[in-house]
Amino acid sequence: MAAIKIAIIGAGMAGLKAAATLNRVGVNVTVFEKSRGTGGRLATRRTEFGDFNHGAQYVTALHPDFRAFLHQAENRKAAHNWNPNLHRGALAHLHMPSQSTTDGNAAKDIWYQGAPQMNKLITPLLAPFEICKQHRITRIETAGPRNFVLHDDLDGEFGPFDGVIVTAPAPQSAELLQPLAARFNPIADVEMAPCWAVMIAFAKPLPTVFDAMIHPDPAISWAARSGDHRHLIHKPYPDLWVLHASPEWSRDNLEEDKERIASRLLDKLRAASGAKLPDVISIDAHRWRYARTITPLGRSHLAGMNGRIIAAGDWCLGARVEAAWHSGKCAAHAMIEALIG
Repeated sequence: MAAIKIAIIGAGMAGLKAAATLNRVGVNVTVFEKSRGTGGRLATRRTEFGDFNHGAQYVTALHPDFRAFLHQAENRKAAHNWNPNLHRGALAHLHMPSQSTTDGNAAKDIWYQGAPQMNKLITPLLAPFEICKQHRITRIETAGPRNFVLHDDLDGEFGPFDGVIVTAPAPQSAELLQPLAARFNPIADVEMAPCWAVMIAFAKPLPTVFDAMIHPDPAISWAARSGDHRHLIHKPYPDLWVLHASPEWSRDNLEEDKERIASRLLDKLRAASGAKLPDVISIDAHRWRYARTITPLGRSHLAGMNGRIIAAGDWCLGARVEAAWHSGKCAAHAMIEALIG
């Protein structure tokens, strides 16, 4: 299959799992990513105060195959177990954490984090395929019955490709794919919610006995100590915390100024912690416009154009990092069947 060329849009968990699966069977894979890094919402913000995991906070595994992947990451020192001291707010039983903030059943699952940062969790998936960063694909053009050309927002043109796997968030996937075929119309039924993330560096450790809080306030779904300090020279290190706003609060404040968002959520943390907070030496906010899958597609992927255009992502199966991994794997297998069929 060395002569076959496949484009993958998105370098998050789903896209990289699809790319790694295809690469292993000799397919020529090119990944296009709109941002400067890889990992999608397995994201880390590097700052002078330390590294903030401001996207997914941890992952869990329900299926043995994904559990094996996490063990592989552990063996490569790209993951480790995480067992924080938890504080559960009054609403925690109604709002269990979802993939974009945390992942899975907090009461039963073993939690894993990427090591030393969350974005390193993708390490076992990286292989010698090309990843074209800072290329926002805006259109997929048919170039004959079995070929496709990609166009980006800078008038770049790429291809032709024998097939395309799109792993962007559902609304962005719909924009790309619905013009191609009615087969992709069900993507519009997927509901995704935003999430405001706030990154705070305190001068001293918070005077609390817990490292993480699940829904301590209606506005905050998650708050946790975060970060890696190993590249810093000066000590003592600041205490780094990440707050994730609830879907409802994030939606209601989606277009608010990020400085105001940071200030308001800091006030919410102050009230929820029940302690006097140390001095803040740095605070910033990041808006995840498509963070949480609320209503998934209900299947692992969606294929059209004779199976040569496939949509995949965590939004296909649910709000878990594992769902993204499984969707990417299934999309790659479906593409292989379409190519050899």
